[in-house]
Amino acid sequence: MHIPSSIILEVSALCNVSCLGCALHGPDGFVVRPFGNMKRETWEPVIREIGSWDKKVCVSAHGGGEPLMNPDLRDILSLAKSFPNIEVGFLTNGMLMDESWAEFVISAGLDWIAFSIDGVTPETHDKIRWKSDLVKVEKNLETLLNLKKKKQSMVPKVKLNMVAYDAIMDQKDAFVEKWINKVDGVMVSHYRNPPESKRWPNIPVQRKPCRLLWSQAVVAWDGRLGLCCEDFNIDHSPGRVGKDAGLLELWNGPEMSTLRTLHKKGQYDKHPMCIKCDTWAEDYARETRKNKKGYTVTDSPSQTAYSK
Repeated sequence: MHIPSSIILEVSALCNVSCLGCALHGPDGFVVRPFGNMKRETWEPVIREIGSWDKKVCVSAHGGGEPLMNPDLRDILSLAKSFPNIEVGFLTNGMLMDESWAEFVISAGLDWIAFSIDGVTPETHDKIRWKSDLVKVEKNLETLLNLKKKKQSMVPKVKLNMVAYDAIMDQKDAFVEKWINKVDGVMVSHYRNPPESKRWPNIPVQRKPCRLLWSQAVVAWDGRLGLCCEDFNIDHSPGRVGKDAGLLELWNGPEMSTLRTLHKKGQYDKHPMCIKCDTWAEDYARETRKNKKGYTVTDSPSQTAYSK
């Protein structure tokens, strides 16, 4: 039986921001499934099941929305951290990450947190990330970083992600330089225009099996198991966790097993989503190098990541 090493737990599909490239909440968003917050009856059994596995698992408590929109998030993170085999963190737009949240994520021992920030100027950031406020987001980030320093805490690891929109590509170097000495990592992700949101640049010529089918499980806010992180609309769900079966049982069920077999045979065109998706390439085209400034730079089809 396969056991995933990574779980995406979509604690909320609701969002307080509308970003240009978002498949769910952006101006060209094409996702039509209902949005809501994950309820305790879903997240608690899932986390307890993961905590029972004899394997280290990374739980990403985010998905198509803003995690802090879920009023249960503190309970969700606390429960996950109670199991020694679970590493947990989440991606946030930063608007709600006030001082009380900074205090919590440090005291709870959250393993990592990532902020989405697009560029260095409010004029462009706030247009790309409608209903966001760069000044407020940066203030919240600095509050967290200063509190970590004050408490001499190593966690959470803090990373930043900027999407490489054409309008802000001239800000990329300034963005990296502004934060590289303050945070644990800076990422610049390639922009994918909805609804053609499953294509990446610089992929290998030869198609290979997607390792996500053996490593990643996705649980949507309503308990449905997604095919993978690219199944934005949860069009290919093999069932609902808890109602139909446990997480591991569903993830090893006939639907997922059949798809894994297709990939092993190279029959990628037999599945309607896999035939038009490039995410498989992420694990086959990753290169790490040192740049002229001595930063460690990791290039992959989806992003370029920088660290000191």
